[in-house]
Amino acid sequence: MNSGIVAGLFTGMQVGAALFLSQLVVADVGVGLLGLLRYSIALLCLAPLLLLRKTRTISRTDWPKIVLLGMGQVAVMISLLNLAVLFTSAARVALIFATLPAISLCIDKLKGEVSGNWLSNLGIALSIGSVAVLVGHDAFAAALTAAQLTGMGAALAATIVVATCSSMYRPYVVRYGSAKISVIGFSVSLAPLVALATLSPSATAFAQWHPATVWLVLAIGISSGVGYLTWFHALARLPATRVTGFLALNPVTAAVLSLIFTGAPLTPTLLVSVCLVCLGIACFALSPPPAGPAPDAPPPA
Repeated sequence: MNSGIVAGLFTGMQVGAALFLSQLVVADVGVGLLGLLRYSIALLCLAPLLLLRKTRTISRTDWPKIVLLGMGQVAVMISLLNLAVLFTSAARVALIFATLPAISLCIDKLKGEVSGNWLSNLGIALSIGSVAVLVGHDAFAAALTAAQLTGMGAALAATIVVATCSSMYRPYVVRYGSAKISVIGFSVSLAPLVALATLSPSATAFAQWHPATVWLVLAIGISSGVGYLTWFHALARLPATRVTGFLALNPVTAAVLSLIFTGAPLTPTLLVSVCLVCLGIACFALSPPPAGPAPDAPPPA
């Protein structure tokens, strides 16, 4: 099996787990501080990898693009996701995030780089259908509050940011390696995350944090470091539209963890939505790779 597919599957599950864990601690830790701690920990985990493997020196023309993409992919995205889980459930945020491949496809069309077939398009339709089932039912049942709509809007904004960055990241990941790109993304995002943490301080003093909160924050940070490595690995080997399709796994992970650890009810709409997502994932996994140059071939300098 293509290592990009394995990396994409792992990343999809990691995102769902991180969303679930973030929902447990974000009220006490705060949106800004959680993002800062998450990626500071991830940076500490990945920085030593740069000493183990030499990579190409980044050209001056590539630096501004990589910095902007890093800030979008890390600081902007995680701030929006943390805000989303503060106002609505992790399962609902994850399902909205499942529209990522559809948005990525639209961006690729605008760039004139569309790749895919009927099977991958069916996967996109199933991912969107899963969101329509869950959110549409809640809307008709008048179950959506203003706070929940705010959270869902933040989740959609995060999805658009990730789709845009993912579509533009691939040449730089292939050229410079996933570890270096991840470390740069974490590093350039620390300053805006510090500012956000200052503007939105933790509701609970660190000395009053429960030990479980500390361990959960550590788990979120370490898993994020590993998750970004596998995410960029997948982007270097597969088209962005196909890679983002695997993130539809995150609602399955978030829903299962919610059922196991919080006793959340398994509603019919959630069950149908999860089934649709699983079918969409199968379509992406079975979709043949697009014709073209080898994904591991570095782009022209």
